[in-house]
Amino acid sequence: MRPDPSQALRTLRRHPLVFVALSVYALFNLFCLLWLVSTSFKDSAEILTSSPWSPPDAALWQNYADAWTYGNMATYLLNSVIVTTVTTVLVLILGSLSGYIFGKVAFPGRRVLMAVFMAAMMVPPFALVVPLFDVLAWVSLLDTRTGLVLVYVAMELPLVTFILTSFHQTLPHELEEAAAIDGASAFQTFRRVVLPQTTPALTACGVVVVLRIWNEFIYALTFVKDDRVLTLAVGIFKLSQVADYSSNWAILFAGMVISILPILVVFAVFQRNFSRGIAQGALKF
Repeated sequence: MRPDPSQALRTLRRHPLVFVALSVYALFNLFCLLWLVSTSFKDSAEILTSSPWSPPDAALWQNYADAWTYGNMATYLLNSVIVTTVTTVLVLILGSLSGYIFGKVAFPGRRVLMAVFMAAMMVPPFALVVPLFDVLAWVSLLDTRTGLVLVYVAMELPLVTFILTSFHQTLPHELEEAAAIDGASAFQTFRRVVLPQTTPALTACGVVVVLRIWNEFIYALTFVKDDRVLTLAVGIFKLSQVADYSSNWAILFAGMVISILPILVVFAVFQRNFSRGIAQGALKF
């Protein structure tokens, strides 16, 4: 099911103020991105003395080299890629299974368990910092990527389960019944019949999880102190502290550009499936 462009245009014509507001917001973000990229090619003195919107006198690619090496962005980027990838894969696997069970299988206590999942989404992250710190310290997982992954999986699984449960409830039962008549097991039915139908929803959930984990700051700052395990969000924070004391702002802006490039690539690659997932109701709350 693809979004109808003509229907979207008719909707915008009925709500011109929404179109204007969205256009202004998009242009504002575009200008901010252009300013960030332009500033990343200036030296620190030019950043402080020139106009924010003036182009750099000369493109200093050395800023990116310094951010990659001296700013330790290579290590931070690798840690973020590992943590985000492993977390997203685990959340999608567990969320698709739990969403299918909650959405398609009637069993005693289903409503109670769903209420537990929904209640977990309402707990503010700040309220869990101290208990999670104690748990990770007890199992010796502080300063490890494994500890961060486990925390992030527990943090994102309720949301993904809730979304995929709603999506599974909208799927027709006839295909599953036909697969059962043909002799397919429950797992084969899920893998070959149900899972292909949920690809747009899984993509939408995956993009949301990647964005949330890539930008997560509180848990990464609290549970990790080893510089070899820090993620990009905390790494950028450290670069900002270095810039405050050394006035080396160029390396900070270059590091910020490096940190957003992977997210832009991910969204560009999965944009169509993400839009399809939204159009099919994957993100209806």
